[in-house]
Amino acid sequence: MTLLTAPAGSSGVCTGTVSWSHCDANVADGTVDLYGAYGTRGDHNQAFDADALADDRSESGSGSKECDSPLNRCGTYEVVMRQEATLTDVASFAPRLAPPIPEPDGVGIAGLPVNVVASARTHTRTGELFDLPVTVRFRPVSFSFDYGDGTTRESRTGGATWQQLGLSQFTATATSHAFRERGEYIITTVVHFAADVDFGTGWIPVEGLLAVPAGATTVEILEARTALVERTCHEDPNGIGC
Repeated sequence: MTLLTAPAGSSGVCTGTVSWSHCDANVADGTVDLYGAYGTRGDHNQAFDADALADDRSESGSGSKECDSPLNRCGTYEVVMRQEATLTDVASFAPRLAPPIPEPDGVGIAGLPVNVVASARTHTRTGELFDLPVTVRFRPVSFSFDYGDGTTRESRTGGATWQQLGLSQFTATATSHAFRERGEYIITTVVHFAADVDFGTGWIPVEGLLAVPAGATTVEILEARTALVERTCHEDPNGIGC
């Protein structure tokens, strides 16, 4: 659980000409009362922890915790509790992904590489989580390819087209696969995303990776056969292999 505080009211301006180095806090009825104590200025950036405040009491009956310095106003602050976001909580914010694209044009030749390209980018969505406004960010970190013939591959990227790589067709790439036999194969891809949430106080990483299926696509694998002939098919349409 994380405790967020926001000013809800004030009992007056704290007196004194020096910076406040810490404050005492009492947690009760959904509010935290801050009492200033001034002294040498320090760098304090700790957030209040609800459980620690409930257990750590000073002689005056107030839990003593350091807070942002300098403190220039005493008073009552609203306490907002929120749960730590999990992958289950943010799954509904995940992007919808297009199926992978096999080159060239969904058709391949047995024994030669088929280049498979999966597309996923950093994705950000806003909405509401735990009744609070939230922004959720997904960052692709790895890709799982299943080529439909019992072969799988893990990759840190979704690959790139032959043109983008400056390669000729049927060149092996980091995400390509050579099918041994002719037939139709269903290729599927799963993208693994790291997620972060922002409730207005900065990005907070969500533990684990979210696996998002990218759909399926079909590739047809053909056989290439060669034969020595006297004339081309253009010259002899009834020739062997024409």
